[in-house]
Amino acid sequence: MKKLVLTTMAFACFALSGFAQDVKSLEKKIIGKWVNPYTYEYSGELKGFEFKKGGKCKAINVPDLELKTWKIDKEGYLIIEGIDTESGHPEKYITRERINLLNSDSLEVIAREKNPQLVFLYINKKVIKKLVKPGKVVYDESSK
Repeated sequence: MKKLVLTTMAFACFALSGFAQDVKSLEKKIIGKWVNPYTYEYSGELKGFEFKKGGKCKAINVPDLELKTWKIDKEGYLIIEGIDTESGHPEKYITRERINLLNSDSLEVIAREKNPQLVFLYINKKVIKKLVKPGKVVYDESSK
């Protein structure tokens, strides 16, 4: 029984240290500028986030958000904090979204897990012009 407990503890420590390495890997991958492909496709505007080393963050072309910090918690959630000035009265802004996908081109976060699930996609600013064509998207009434 003592061996089982020690083995279980050793496995748990190994698993947690492996996840800590995964968080470090995510932190390295997320550094850069990430923009919304749908906004770009619709209007040609690049709007999104810039994640800098050391946990600093700023909004890209979103003047009502004064973002300050970002981090990835041990469960793989991206947490962004700052100030929202949209109402004219500065309010604390904080968001916690689960990272679903992160590679050199795409960042996908789940803002709401269910009822219904809400997912946001961001594309690395370095490649968006290769992947998405900008232009006015016209709402089609016949698609209802």
